[in-house]
Amino acid sequence: MNFFGEQFTEMRSFIEQIKSAGKLLKTQIQGPVEWPSGGDRNLVLSQDMAVELGSPNDESVSFLIWRDDDGRVHDRCISTVGPDLPESVNKHLPFGKVVMIAGRNFSADNAYTRYREMEGLRYDVNLQGYMMRAVSQYLREWSRVSREAIERGFSLRILGADLIDRYHALDYVTAVEIIFVTSSRDDVLTLKKIGAKSARIISAMNKMAEELSFDCDTCEYMDVCQDVGALRSMRNSIKGDSWENV
Repeated sequence: MNFFGEQFTEMRSFIEQIKSAGKLLKTQIQGPVEWPSGGDRNLVLSQDMAVELGSPNDESVSFLIWRDDDGRVHDRCISTVGPDLPESVNKHLPFGKVVMIAGRNFSADNAYTRYREMEGLRYDVNLQGYMMRAVSQYLREWSRVSREAIERGFSLRILGADLIDRYHALDYVTAVEIIFVTSSRDDVLTLKKIGAKSARIISAMNKMAEELSFDCDTCEYMDVCQDVGALRSMRNSIKGDSWENV
């Protein structure tokens, strides 16, 4: 079952364009990357900060898309567009983070439950010296990295590897690929347009699953459901279950 076919195509196009411009660095993660946990209080105060990512004064975007595994997600691959953290001390950078997942046996019945599980992991980061300061429903993500962490070698590779390991702990996930963008406001805005489309699909999914709303004629997501067959299948599955429980 594929909710985000268009978005995967657009992400591949974005990556190829960046690669053609010579701005893409690809890293293949071979195994677990060790980094200590931040514990219960993993604060990075402004006086201890080395790098700030996606602050309110800069552009940021963060989103997740997934699909059935057909070999199109490059497992354990991290693509970086722009400077990495050790090169950016005392800087505030725009920030883009896209997590692309492939898995097995996605269906109309399990899609929403799995989405909630995967979405929760996207923010479940507890790495010493890295603080996610704020996230929102508007696809934004704001984080800080401490000077001590940078001095010890913290990088986007370590952040990405930790996320990859967390997703691979889910038994239905077969491949995880991550794209980080710190290059420019314009590059992040390009990702934001792709993310906005995926956000509407997820909003339609939330409306169906949480509100049990099936009045298509008055729904603000009618155009999305018409374009995405997987949403229609999910709607029919949820509607059938709701009627059975009446």
